[in-house]
Amino acid sequence: MDTARTTGKLLDGAAPEDVPRKGVRTDGIPKKYEELDGAQGRAVFFRPERYRTADLGPVHPVVKVWIDNDTIWECDLHDVSQNGVAFRCPDSCRLETGAVVSIKVLFDGYEAYKGEARVSSIRDLEGSVVAGVSFIDSLMDIEDVLHLRDVKTWDGDLARSLSLSGRPWHVEGHHDFKALVGELRLFFEDAKQQMDRMESSLPWQVVHGDGESAARAALVDLIRAQFVNEFLVYAERLDAALRHATPAEWQALKEFSLRNVHEAFMLSPFMHRARYKPLGYPGDYEVMNYIYSRHFEGQTLFAKAVNLATLSTPAAAAVRTRKDLIRAELEDVLRRSHDHERPVRIISIASGPAQETYELLAKLDSISVPIQIILFDQDKRALAYAYGRLKRLVDTKWPKDVQITYLHDSIKRLLNDPEIFKGFGMFDATVCAGLFDYLPLRTAVTLCGNLFRNIAHEGVLYIGNMVPTNPTRWIMEHHLDWYLTYRTRAEMLELARLGAPDAEVRILEETTGVNPFLKIRKRLDGDPGPCGSASPRGCQ
Repeated sequence: MDTARTTGKLLDGAAPEDVPRKGVRTDGIPKKYEELDGAQGRAVFFRPERYRTADLGPVHPVVKVWIDNDTIWECDLHDVSQNGVAFRCPDSCRLETGAVVSIKVLFDGYEAYKGEARVSSIRDLEGSVVAGVSFIDSLMDIEDVLHLRDVKTWDGDLARSLSLSGRPWHVEGHHDFKALVGELRLFFEDAKQQMDRMESSLPWQVVHGDGESAARAALVDLIRAQFVNEFLVYAERLDAALRHATPAEWQALKEFSLRNVHEAFMLSPFMHRARYKPLGYPGDYEVMNYIYSRHFEGQTLFAKAVNLATLSTPAAAAVRTRKDLIRAELEDVLRRSHDHERPVRIISIASGPAQETYELLAKLDSISVPIQIILFDQDKRALAYAYGRLKRLVDTKWPKDVQITYLHDSIKRLLNDPEIFKGFGMFDATVCAGLFDYLPLRTAVTLCGNLFRNIAHEGVLYIGNMVPTNPTRWIMEHHLDWYLTYRTRAEMLELARLGAPDAEVRILEETTGVNPFLKIRKRLDGDPGPCGSASPRGCQ
């Protein structure tokens, strides 16, 4: 039983566990006898604790007073203690100091005292007459009253906590979603038990080592076939079931999902970082590194399995395949620029770890025209990571042919300064793979126009945007608080028309169909006008 609740008034705004207990140090270790404190000054003369109405919580006190079986006055309690009570006297109640009255003190109907009492004081208080009386027949068991208060307090709290209507996860219907979440929770629990047993039977290096081996490859294949594929089925069905929810229902279903399977998801290093965003924004360079290559990581075999499973979802796969798409497009830009009299200029906006740039330069066998690359990012740590990898690669393979500039500037300036890249020349290829996923239409149109104006003759602007049919939204939004501005292909084409009305526009598809790209090219003399196709996929 909590000491503060049973022996005194609970401190304002404090939870019971926050109230310091006498005889216990702040570190929770009991004090020695010589360390115990008592009262000081006049407080050393003990007097019973007084409790006001506000201290009694939901309990409603009533004081009934009468003299010689005459009129019974029902009075409001002012304060009460073991040996007396003070109450507000009605106008018709005339009492004198020293008089003996009959009295009942009730708390929600519970009769805590009945008997005689002597009037010890009469005083004016805030426009009312307050009488104080001392009990004659016995003392009141104030502990019983405080226990009643505690029970009544918990009664209200418990009723609110157990009421379905008060539960943040409760929503009528959506039985398919709830059933699937429940099944997934059991699936996770069973898988964890099995994988814990498997992990205990395998050598440490097979599960956690960095080296490649036949056993480790077989283990990953086994996890992928028996766990990942089953999980992906659940994930796709859950995302489809969630599409029918209204905004109010969606929030309740999010709570339902969090309560059941979030703990398992957070064992995945990728999921944990994407959820808690230590750099302050979603999709930072380390999250991208998990998506690109750090798939089988975690402190246990089950954690590694969850990491692998979530990185196998369509949205994560789309990030990898869009990287391959852009790398292939940049290879084509370089092939078409073999007769340039100036360097080929490429810029990547919100470049992150610059994986497509690294793979492009690592894959090339020869370079016929010097390449100037600009990596623009607001995160200095992302640029530092990219610099560390690319400098070694360029210094070793292309010291005379490739020049990379790392621009650490803000997205805010990018969005507001149309001349931010003035002085770098016109670009043969501008890549913006993920930024437009976070921009409202007006901002996106403005940025599209600004970037397009910096495109060279025959240059190309690439803009990626995930589509609303992304089947990984349940995981991203419920468990990662990762929200995107989705656009249909038709909406992407309209964005390009508004931002670059004189351009030739087409849609490029990466293999998952989740993350298409706008390919916006400056028209050559004699080229037909902009695409203007009504097809949702635009000009192919």
